[in-house]
Amino acid sequence: MGCLRSIGCLTVLVLVAAGAYVTRGYWVPRLMPAKAAVEWAPMTASGAAATRRALDRLAAPKGPPYVEVTGAEFASYLVPDPQSWAQAAVIDDKLHIRLQSEPIETAGTIDVPRPGVGVFRATDITVGGVPLPRAIIFRMYHRPDSVAVSVPTAVGDIRVARGHITLYKKIP
Repeated sequence: MGCLRSIGCLTVLVLVAAGAYVTRGYWVPRLMPAKAAVEWAPMTASGAAATRRALDRLAAPKGPPYVEVTGAEFASYLVPDPQSWAQAAVIDDKLHIRLQSEPIETAGTIDVPRPGVGVFRATDITVGGVPLPRAIIFRMYHRPDSVAVSVPTAVGDIRVARGHITLYKKIP
């Protein structure tokens, strides 16, 4: 009797697993919603100018407490001479920059360690679709001021999230 009970339980489990597999198109999307489409945009001089205008508004005495720019606009500001073959996007909570001429993609966050200095901290680098080991990334990007950029002293913090880069005014 114990053997039939075990075989019956096993049969029910197999049937439930088969049913779940057959109907996975119905229930899997509800458990794991799809990520929003990533909008890659080219890095351009006009994007850098848009970020400069946003920073000027932020630095104004009666300016807003924060401004938002796109990943491509801010990346264009970071790179001294933006080229159309470079693209940028905000994915999750990181700024991604990729080069079209060479299959290289860099992702990371941005910090403001002291007034007037913004630092890009790379967390992921892929070359030809192959991720570099963290030890190499750390040696390349985590030295003092290894990828520093000048930002107005009015910028107190920079956050990367929700598809935008938000620049916050420094509280006096």
